Amino acid sequence: MNDTFPLLIVVGSILAAGCATPNITAQDDRVTRGPWSEVPAIEMPTGDTSIPIDLLRDVADALLKRPGAKVCDPMTKRPIVGLSTEYCSTVYVAGDRDSLSWRVTEPIQGSHNGCRPRFVVQDNDHPASRVWVVGYIHNHPCGAPPSSRDIRLWPTDTFDPHVAMAEVRLIPGNPVPAVYKNTGIEMASALVAELQDGTRLFLRYFPTGEVQQWSAAKTGWVTLARCAPGPEGRPPQCDEPLQLLRE
Repeated sequence: MNDTFPLLIVVGSILAAGCATPNITAQDDRVTRGPWSEVPAIEMPTGDTSIPIDLLRDVADALLKRPGAKVCDPMTKRPIVGLSTEYCSTVYVAGDRDSLSWRVTEPIQGSHNGCRPRFVVQDNDHPASRVWVVGYIHNHPCGAPPSSRDIRLWPTDTFDPHVAMAEVRLIPGNPVPAVYKNTGIEMASALVAELQDGTRLFLRYFPTGEVQQWSAAKTGWVTLARCAPGPEGRPPQCDEPLQLLRE
């Protein structure tokens, strides 16, 4: 592919992981607060229990405005120490099985090449028993090269080699999973890639192999291909070359 992606947001979503809340206080450095005031809570969409497009759009708008979130060296296409900045937000759902909403926490500022998310959430509207952490979001300034963890989880044959890839990190939970109308939250990774002209591409990758891209024209997710996990240290292998939608 000829287009380059100057920056990227990556999202990890974890299947029905309940948030076991230890005996800690809001001042504990393991705790993060939510929801982030700049990202509205998104009610669980009917018929889709994975990362919703509205959440991806809102997070991209808010996170990429942060100082340093899009700063990179135009010559090396690498982050600049002291200027480029990664941020992490925790992704969670809150409510009950009949009314769940997707939410993200206030972002935590990291360095030019990493940040460490927190996995205990104190929500302003719900007690800990009605909060389930399901993943995290972080940005890569200027689409830094993928980490070894990222590249194992995203098909790479359609992306510029300088584009960072999404990463899923499993989170131990309590025995009660997050369930919406008798359906568990679907595991999916997602990524938002911003092109040099400012347009954004939204993709999801499921552990069952489907890679989907959001189509504004069809107002829905379009499956691009099915990709099986690759051998250790290698990216997933797709049944056909991925062709991104151009709208």
